[in-house]
Amino acid sequence: MNKINKIVLGNFLIEEGSLKNWRFIIFLFALAIIMIFSSHSVDKKIISIADLKYEISVLESEFLENRKSVMRLKMESNVASFMKEREIKSSKNPPKKVIIH
Repeated sequence: MNKINKIVLGNFLIEEGSLKNWRFIIFLFALAIIMIFSSHSVDKKIISIADLKYEISVLESEFLENRKSVMRLKMESNVASFMKEREIKSSKNPPKKVIIH
């Protein structure tokens, strides 16, 4: 019961030989600070990862949207209508292959 009273009242910090107790308390305090810093660092990294995942999903959806619009533009019917607007007609003669030896 005497030891518990010393701890509760803080007498163990002012008695003789208390330097050992102070060293231990400072060590525990340093460990606590390191743990808090580590925890905050991990939280920042988790938030950064979540932001990057969101950005990836946005960019993927934008890519798919652009790909879909390019596929629509490449369709022969769309190309033909675009050429008709510009009054460009398709050739009646098929292209000829040039072979160089």
